[in-house]
Amino acid sequence: MKKTTLLIVMALLCQFFSVYAQGVAENKALVKPLNIGDRVPNLTFTNVINGDRQTMRLSDFKGKAIVLDFWATWCSACIKFFPKMYDLQSRYGKNLQVILIDDSESDTKEKVEAFVAKRIGNEDEISLPVAFHDSLTKALFPHRMFPHYVWIGADRRVKAITAVADLNTANIENFIAGRSLYLKRKEY
Repeated sequence: MKKTTLLIVMALLCQFFSVYAQGVAENKALVKPLNIGDRVPNLTFTNVINGDRQTMRLSDFKGKAIVLDFWATWCSACIKFFPKMYDLQSRYGKNLQVILIDDSESDTKEKVEAFVAKRIGNEDEISLPVAFHDSLTKALFPHRMFPHYVWIGADRRVKAITAVADLNTANIENFIAGRSLYLKRKEY
């Protein structure tokens, strides 16, 4: 009787894990790039290197517009615009959150940590949160070139995907106010 019960339980567990594994594989296959107007899921960033906490969720910034700034340690153009991103965060912090996302294949966590640490106390200090190697954001917002900016409205919808030229005061103020943005989409 005990052996039979044990075999039934093991068979059910095997079946459960088989179905679970299949569901996980299907969900990964279902992740498709988001377009302008699409709702962004409540992303969780688990590898936050610089910030108040090591894990962040988009829901942590309820009511705020968000700019995801995709960058790499080797991208001099990305680094050149960090002060501009910090200025936007400082000026509009009540209504805006900028998150730097390093998803470069050539960067390691140690390299990014050293990159951030090297700048502590300097004029080029990185004080914005840095999320490292988030595979879901890479799938949702694919890109081949850096820098790459994704604008997510307070309603959690993608408002724009741009290059740095569109990050100006007028556009940011329209973005924060929830007005329509007529910006050319950056193609990967």
